[in-house]
Amino acid sequence: MTNEKVIAALEQVKTYCSPSYLDEMNYAIAVIKKLKKEGIEKPLETDFTVLRGSK
Repeated sequence: MTNEKVIAALEQVKTYCSPSYLDEMNYAIAVIKKLKKEGIEKPLETDFTVLRGSK
């Protein structure tokens, strides 16, 4: 699964989402876009404890 596929799927689901959950959907999409921008291609397999800025 790629970040692009996840973003596309979430955008599609957002179309049918209840208005009361739009903020949550937008947040989830923003998180995946941020991970993609930071070069994290496989978030579920990434060890975030070794990334820069981690304490």
